Amino acid sequence: MCVRVVNMKGVDLNAFEFDYDLTLAILMMNADGTVYHRYGGRDWTSAMSRQSMPSLVQALAEGAAAHGEYAKNPKPPAARPKKTIEDIPVFAERVKKNPKMDCFHCHMVYNAEREQAQAEKRWNPEEMWLYPLPEQAGLRLETDDQARVKEVVKGSPAEKAGVKAGDRLVRLGGVRAATEADVQWILQNADRGATSLKIEVERGGEAKSGDLKLAKGWKVQTPLEYSWRPYKWQLRPNPGFGGPDLKADEKKKLGLKEDAFAVKVGYIIDWGDHPEDGKNARKAGIQKDDVLISAGGKVDFKGSEHFQTWFRLTQKAGSAIEFVVIRGGKQIKIRMDVLP
Repeated sequence: MCVRVVNMKGVDLNAFEFDYDLTLAILMMNADGTVYHRYGGRDWTSAMSRQSMPSLVQALAEGAAAHGEYAKNPKPPAARPKKTIEDIPVFAERVKKNPKMDCFHCHMVYNAEREQAQAEKRWNPEEMWLYPLPEQAGLRLETDDQARVKEVVKGSPAEKAGVKAGDRLVRLGGVRAATEADVQWILQNADRGATSLKIEVERGGEAKSGDLKLAKGWKVQTPLEYSWRPYKWQLRPNPGFGGPDLKADEKKKLGLKEDAFAVKVGYIIDWGDHPEDGKNARKAGIQKDDVLISAGGKVDFKGSEHFQTWFRLTQKAGSAIEFVVIRGGKQIKIRMDVLP
């Protein structure tokens, strides 16, 4: 039976666990709650960058085969109480204040869980590092055949474990892995501190195995790697302003190269939960329609979202940052204090 879920309202979060930031996530599962395989994933380049029709067909075939095997010896997971996004108190309160709110987006789950944890003073910033890509462990997998290792990063845990390009991934941490999403699920549930996972591969028809030793902090991602996640918008500090990337012809008119970083200030956030951010930006001298071309001396941002993520992950409250903007055809330097 195929079920398409387009609204998280009423969805059991304990039964349907996946990366809630994704545009597309597929679970191949048994009615008893057992998940055979997962499919779906992305990186900062695009929403579909880690997916293809050949790999989807392959994943579905793997799921069907796993279902047949499971029927011979079913082992249902332990029952867990149903939990929905509406059961998270901070989200329930939001809905209460806005009864017309009826479409609950997937990414709202992470926001609600974080807000609730912060309200209860139990939030750990390390929890923001979600569903690490295989590259975090040194593995790059083929897009069309996601169990096959395309490349092993030199000096990485994967190389030290003996994995080689061309190997076919069989299990990771004792769990069958047929897709990149399977690998991410296993990595998501691995300890964020120093840990070790047994990795099993097939090479030339022979089974090989090794220990994937991951150092403390291995889940931490760069601002660029993290920039596609909606989760970033909830993090602080906040520059207090933002806007769209300039198009190539707009850059040309300003004398900028086609691949140059250039963001037009389209809004200044002096509303909402933290109006002080926008007021701080205005006080520093940021104006709507300014074109931001540098922040903290850095000019190689891949775009607006990269800049926004970089600011949140690297800037510290109490420090100051220098922006360079173009206004009226002239470059202007603006120094702004970073708020907590």
